[in-house]
Amino acid sequence: MLKKESRYEFQKRFCQAHKSIRGWKERTPEADELVLSSEVSVCLNCDQEVAKVAVKDFAAFLKTAFGFRMKLVSQGGDIIIDLDPAMTEYMARKIQIDDVVRIAATDDRGIAQALYDLENMMTDRKAPFLKKGTLEKKPLFSPRMVHSGYAMDEFPDEYLNVCAHHGFDAILVYVAEPYKSRHHFTEKYDFSDLIRRAAKYGIDVYAYCCATNFVHPEEEGAKEKFDAVYGEIFRAHPFKGMVFVGESVEFPSRDPRSTGIKHRTLPPDGIPTGKASPSRYPCRDYAEWISLVRDTIRAVKPDADVVFWTYNWGWADEAVRLELLDRLPTDISLLVTFEMFQKFPMGRSFGNVSDYSIYLPGPGEYFISEAKKAKERGIRLYTQANSAGRAWDFGVTPYEPFPGRWHLRNEALLMSQEKWGLSGLMETHHMGFTPSFVTKLSRETFSTGSADYQTRLEQIAKNYSETEYQTVLEAFKELDASVDGIAPSVENQYGPARIGPAYPFCISKELKMPDRMPTIHGNRIYKVLEQNRDTFRNSPYSVRIWDEMRYAKVAIKHTKNAIKLLKTIKNKSVELQRLQNMAEFMVCCHQTILNFQNFYVLRKKLLSAPTNEEVYKIELQIEKLAEKERKNVLAAIPLVEKDSSLGYEPSMDYACDKAALEWKLKHLDFLVEKELDPYKPKERQKNILY
Repeated sequence: MLKKESRYEFQKRFCQAHKSIRGWKERTPEADELVLSSEVSVCLNCDQEVAKVAVKDFAAFLKTAFGFRMKLVSQGGDIIIDLDPAMTEYMARKIQIDDVVRIAATDDRGIAQALYDLENMMTDRKAPFLKKGTLEKKPLFSPRMVHSGYAMDEFPDEYLNVCAHHGFDAILVYVAEPYKSRHHFTEKYDFSDLIRRAAKYGIDVYAYCCATNFVHPEEEGAKEKFDAVYGEIFRAHPFKGMVFVGESVEFPSRDPRSTGIKHRTLPPDGIPTGKASPSRYPCRDYAEWISLVRDTIRAVKPDADVVFWTYNWGWADEAVRLELLDRLPTDISLLVTFEMFQKFPMGRSFGNVSDYSIYLPGPGEYFISEAKKAKERGIRLYTQANSAGRAWDFGVTPYEPFPGRWHLRNEALLMSQEKWGLSGLMETHHMGFTPSFVTKLSRETFSTGSADYQTRLEQIAKNYSETEYQTVLEAFKELDASVDGIAPSVENQYGPARIGPAYPFCISKELKMPDRMPTIHGNRIYKVLEQNRDTFRNSPYSVRIWDEMRYAKVAIKHTKNAIKLLKTIKNKSVELQRLQNMAEFMVCCHQTILNFQNFYVLRKKLLSAPTNEEVYKIELQIEKLAEKERKNVLAAIPLVEKDSSLGYEPSMDYACDKAALEWKLKHLDFLVEKELDPYKPKERQKNILY
């Protein structure tokens, strides 16, 4: 039985690299297995910091898992570790297991990953037994970048260690000024300290730029102004590189196809022009802008990785996007989102992937077009793929437990490497990295020398339940099937899917739960009134909503099927209980989406009903729907209480914890008693002003 957790208690789990392995003494080694003794001797022939830190971690693993002691020796030993000058590929390692274990690696990061490989072998075996043979591995992608899922821009050493264990070799941190992560944050941020600490675990640090510099590269004094922003940041801190995306770095483009002004600024007459702002359009002069940024940064750090991300204009005509790519310098990195903006049929309507989603594995046409151009021009290619397991299908779950769907995504990434030279991954945006079976699977998929997917998936299932793992696999199939019911529309992703059952149902007054602390986005990242955006990219919402309601029912059906299977498993581990608890919360999220879609239809009818009788009838229907949603919210409360990672997302903080759900209950009271009051028959009205 899961116990109630306090807020942020999940952070302890996120920092836990090792666990005790019970029952290992009852296990019998096979004839082809090396058995480690209770005192393991290690000979480390490398004095580099990452290797030393990894050996200390290996000692912690042995002690935590088996109660073993590790000692360092100057020669011989049970495990002998060397750098091999004949090996040249980044992070490559060879592990030979016979009477002793011999590790050879290109670099200290390869040594660290080899030790993590040994830890994973023994964890999966649930005993200090290692199968004899030779294993050769190297990463297929670098960098593999993640934001923090622990808390926004917070990376304790223990969490960095977990990031390294899951194969990530780079992290992202917001940078607005040399010592600020965001302009409205008052705390000083020592980025150099983070860079030093991350380096101990073989992790580079990328700055995610949100610095303000509304300057055109050709205006007078531009070089000095760019240097005062970007040069100053790199003089203060030795970042590996910096990521630039339109919405975060706006500049006054002179391309007449754009507005030339900031996204949230209207023209003098207040009437939108129908053009996109430079932050949302592939303006020609972005080429000059990124070139000056590159020159400014590399004057300070010549090897800095300057990453240009085209996320904001993947919707634009291919010819316009590729025109910009033809003008870009070739010595930067191009980051292209993997699945976004892809259209797909839904029945009577068609939709498009409005933002990050696992609904379509990808790649989308937007990515393909720009990947081809990057290969043609010789530009280093990265993608934002969310392969750390979290997207906007569920804004407030720690990860999306769909192993088969993520494997399709990962296979598509490998295909993209083969066809277009994809080399680096941004694996999560500000929703952050959660340690999970999804990231365990992707670590191996993105490495040579790994077992096949089905073997690895069965091992994951056995880690949940050794005796009833087949039932776990069946539950995984149902969870994968539930993805067919996820509609990645802007109405969902920036509406009820973003905060789950805490999402308010409003008639005419836009009300949101107030933010409880300073955040990057908080309650500004979702909308509660007229959030539909009818564009050429999808069918009008009035047509599409009926298909989306059908989708939601599919998602609920298959998720409930998965829960039913998980409930049959006896003697559940804490990890399996937590998976089932999250699946039950996901049902609540799907139910809120479906309830809101019905509410949306009724609200439209209410506000356009031609007779009082129709108004009264619809008002009663909304009251019944509100009661249904109330029960759904009440069902969610004990679920979030048992897992403090539910309801949390770093850029919003807690958007669907118990307090947020209790606020939702109050809002439902407000809806029924106050907002609906004018639509009730006179004898039921209370004439309430609000």
